[in-house]
Amino acid sequence: MTQLDQLRTQNPDRDILTLDDPAFADYGIVYPQYTLTDLTAAMREIPIPTGANVYVPSNPTLEALPVIQQIGADVFAGLPIEAGECAGHSQSLTAVEFHQGSELNIFMTPVVMVIGKRSQLHAGQFNAERDAKLFYVPAGTVVEFYSDTLHYSPCEVTTAGFKFVVMLIQGTNQPFPAGYHSDNPLIVKQNKFQVVHPSRTDKIAQGIAVGVTGALVSVDPLQEA
Repeated sequence: MTQLDQLRTQNPDRDILTLDDPAFADYGIVYPQYTLTDLTAAMREIPIPTGANVYVPSNPTLEALPVIQQIGADVFAGLPIEAGECAGHSQSLTAVEFHQGSELNIFMTPVVMVIGKRSQLHAGQFNAERDAKLFYVPAGTVVEFYSDTLHYSPCEVTTAGFKFVVMLIQGTNQPFPAGYHSDNPLIVKQNKFQVVHPSRTDKIAQGIAVGVTGALVSVDPLQEA
């Protein structure tokens, strides 16, 4: 039985699709052509924390790698990019976000991505229980998620957690410059538009709007081998 088969057996109420399912074409594209040897070695030095998730928008060591530079040239067409790491633990979709411009992820561990479309975000509300789709992503996969794809931290496939590279247009997810002001309630950081599930009282206390409705979409992970 494959890992995906085991995960589906453990989550019989979830329709967990694969990236080669025709439905994924609306959300992103997979790039199989890149050699990730040097990147994998660099990411091996980054631990998965036992507590809160860690996200570093810009890691100069990763950004200097030739494969990151090549992906940046191929996917972002000459725009300045940033590349950093995200690692931690999550079993449910507690928020969704989108950016102006694609997000490119390189997964070091298998994950389940719970995603939607910006067109499903009506008046700042996204019914994840009804509209989100779940996709299993194997380790070693390079995926571009289109700019109108709603996403957030992945769900871990095993209790070991997740670890992946995040590539975006430079400045995304960074603090606002001095004097910045916007009346758009969805903007939470530079080029980051986000709403959260009512369960995220920590983010609500920070002023982030509630906009993920329905029951939490969760994935029960496999025990670490």
